[in-house]
Formats: sequence, C-alpha cells, structure tokens
Amino acid sequence: MSDITYIDGWPQPYPLLDAQPYWAALNREELTYQRCTACDQAVWPAHSECPHCGAQALEWRPASGRGRVYSFSTVHRGSTKHWQARVPYTVGFIAMEEGYHLFTEIVAAPESIAIEMPVTVRFETRGAQVLPVFVPEGGA
Repeated sequence: MSDITYIDGWPQPYPLLDAQPYWAALNREELTYQRCTACDQAVWPAHSECPHCGAQALEWRPASGRGRVYSFSTVHRGSTKHWQARVPYTVGFIAMEEGYHLFTEIVAAPESIAIEMPVTVRFETRGAQVLPVFVPEGGA
C-alpha cells in the first residue's frame, strides 16, 4: 500500500498541516523557513513548536536561496521512469545561510559538485508542485 500521490509521473509532497505555508510559498517561487522568535533558531522541517526550546513562537521568513553543499550523492539508477530519464542526478543537503539544512536536488554535472560549493536556488515544477533545486552560484 502506498500513500504517495503521483501527478504526471512525479511523486507529490505529503500535505502536512505545519508545512502548508512552505508549499504555498514554493508555488509562488519563494523559498521560506521557520524561525523561533523565542530562541532565534532556524527550524526545519516545519513544526508547530520549536524543537530547540519548545516555544510555540514560530514565524515563516523568506530564505535568501543561497547556501553551500553540505553533503551529496549521485544517483545512477532512477526509481521511476521520470527519474530513470534523468540519471545520473545528484541529491544532497544544502547548508542554508539562515542556519538550517535542506535536502534537495543539485542540478549540475556530478563531477563538478564539491563539499562547500556555493549554490543558489532555482524552482522547477514537478507534477502540480513547484520544488526548490540548487545550482552552482552564478549558474541560475
């Protein structure tokens, strides 16, 4: 049994209530994250209370869209026909300027990607949802 919804062959995000502002912002091609106004820590993924201090003082803020590659892996065997058509592709964690890590696709030749490489966000529509992907800085 699978709870995954596919549109045009692309898996769609789970509609979790805490993350609805994030998905809505992405559809406007805006990258957002939560910050706790009590302890000033970035919060990701979305929560209803701060995982650092427990306060329910979270607000959504715009992200700069800039970060550095923290870790990555290149995939050579896609799990669906859409991903099979894209191999090789690279996924990884981006250390965002705001202090959180975002798991995403890194759109670049796999051999050109390196830890600490500066990257910037770009938006791609996959099915019914706009998603953030990252490209080398200056390559957006």
